[in-house]
Amino acid sequence: MSDSEASSHAEASVKVPKDSQGPVAGEFQPTPEEDAASAVMRWLVENPSPDAGKVRILDDHKTVVVYWKGDPPADLQQIVAAQPVPVTIRKATYSRDELVAAAKALMDANKGVITAAGPNHDLSAVWITVSSKAPQTALEAVRTQSAVPVESGGVLDITYGRRASSRTLD
Repeated sequence: MSDSEASSHAEASVKVPKDSQGPVAGEFQPTPEEDAASAVMRWLVENPSPDAGKVRILDDHKTVVVYWKGDPPADLQQIVAAQPVPVTIRKATYSRDELVAAAKALMDANKGVITAAGPNHDLSAVWITVSSKAPQTALEAVRTQSAVPVESGGVLDITYGRRASSRTLD
């Protein structure tokens, strides 16, 4: 681009192209894996099911996974097959409803100990955080009470929606 094709931007003392082509500096360009994960997530949102887990891009940044309890519906399998990158449907151990019920029961039985609980990403366990005031044995005690596996999210004290303290129990 020649100087005559750019206009001067006096405040920043830089030349700005009149008709820029392509991405803007700093613009987010999703990867094919992110596009695939978004498409599958859209389908899950439009077709809610307690058998659906989360959609994840694994740490290798190339593997897209969706978790599902039981046999996945044909429509989901078609969406997965239509993606530009491989998407794997992995079997989930529990349904979302089973894990939500287990999480609520643990919260009710451990008031003041558990600060948050819910299904983990692959529907294989309940994920919990405990209060900093809980004894060091709290996680093991909660695990013995539960009919489903319990994963630790560490310590979380909720004070006006902010993380007040944090430590890892595992």
